[in-house]
Amino acid sequence: MPARNPAQPKATDESIRAVKRTVLGRLYGRAPLPNLVGLDAPLNSIYALLSQTALNNEGNSALILGPRGSGKTSLVQRALSMLSHTNTNKAYHIVHLNGFVHTTDRIALRDIARQLLITQDLEHVLIGSFADAFTYILNLLRSDDESTAIPPVIFVLEEFDLLAQHPKQSLLYTLFDIAQSQQTPIAVLGVTARIDVLDLLEKRVKSRFSHRQIYVHNMASVEEFVQIAREALCIDSSTVSEAFAQQFNKRIEDILTSSIVSQHIEDIFEFGKDVRMLLRAFTLAVSQISIDNPLLNASTVESQFALTNTSAKMKILSSISLLELCLIIAMRSLTQLDISKYNFEMVYDEYKTFMSRHMMAVSAGGAMKIYKKPVALKAFETLVELEIARPALVSVGEGSSVYGRNDLLAGTAAGIRAPKEYRMVQLMLEPMQVVELVSGRVDIPAVIRRWAQQ
Repeated sequence: MPARNPAQPKATDESIRAVKRTVLGRLYGRAPLPNLVGLDAPLNSIYALLSQTALNNEGNSALILGPRGSGKTSLVQRALSMLSHTNTNKAYHIVHLNGFVHTTDRIALRDIARQLLITQDLEHVLIGSFADAFTYILNLLRSDDESTAIPPVIFVLEEFDLLAQHPKQSLLYTLFDIAQSQQTPIAVLGVTARIDVLDLLEKRVKSRFSHRQIYVHNMASVEEFVQIAREALCIDSSTVSEAFAQQFNKRIEDILTSSIVSQHIEDIFEFGKDVRMLLRAFTLAVSQISIDNPLLNASTVESQFALTNTSAKMKILSSISLLELCLIIAMRSLTQLDISKYNFEMVYDEYKTFMSRHMMAVSAGGAMKIYKKPVALKAFETLVELEIARPALVSVGEGSSVYGRNDLLAGTAAGIRAPKEYRMVQLMLEPMQVVELVSGRVDIPAVIRRWAQQ
């Protein structure tokens, strides 16, 4: 067993397990973050809606809209947690449904009964209409006295857009109808990433909905993005010693402020602002914490970020030939000239023009020559097969167009009679990805490298 580094803080096996359990739970989404960064306004709106139902017996409905990874589910969980601490005396029920799991109204109804702890056999109830069966289940929540009111029920509908695709939308109609009529105090929270979800609702369902929408936006700045990682990784002294917590948090701060990690975090922020992708990069380093190495390893975090930021497309492109790379650069050059669609003849002409202009400098490097058109066409077809260049949308008549992924290679497609050398394509890479592709290879002549960086 290797000797422990004397510079490392002292930690017990129990404290290491507590740190890994707490931090990994936050990174994987099993445990909530101590604070939700930049989400105070939607959190207050959701909590106010739920408290009106749980405390005042009001019927409410709302949709929570926002991109994936923006924190919609975390907001609902935090609002429910706040409600449980505020409402200590009054009883209420919570039902979670998910469009991926509850693919039919019958499955959803059975799970509603299970979550409400209804133990009676419901087979005779399911024969009738959905509304009658649902009302029967809610009435079972009453106590022995028929005059007592039904306790409030909060319905959280994840992947609301998939639930809206059920035939007749009986589940949504019944929930919204009861919430609107104030017969039973229920709150319906739909969570979805589709902004146009209201267009999926039938007219009768839409008329019962309150049309209250709560928007959740992605982080507005990189600083907020970094703060989310800080909230997930830092620990307090409730389960470990104060000295160890301070040293652990200091290492986290050093890693987050390092130039390499900061650049990777900024790349993730610019790419999609996905919080889950950000937190996933720290999981390996946290899982490797031990008594001998109780602090996060900066090099492990950096290597994980490098793997996270490397797409499968870029890995494939790292092994393409020099000619194929030159054709990609030629397409990028045409794009910079505001030419969004181009064919092989245009790309080859751009490639040949550049190579002829710089032939002396390239020949001095001894690594390049101007390839003939048939050879270049074969390389161009390889790029199409890899979907680095994809056939563009081609207009073939008034109000009609044809798009085919493999039209370039399929001979004559319907509506496309031109030879494959003249069929229009588009490059599926960003300009910075082309620069990154060239900078990551050592076998590129200096002239080609400068061409890519222009």
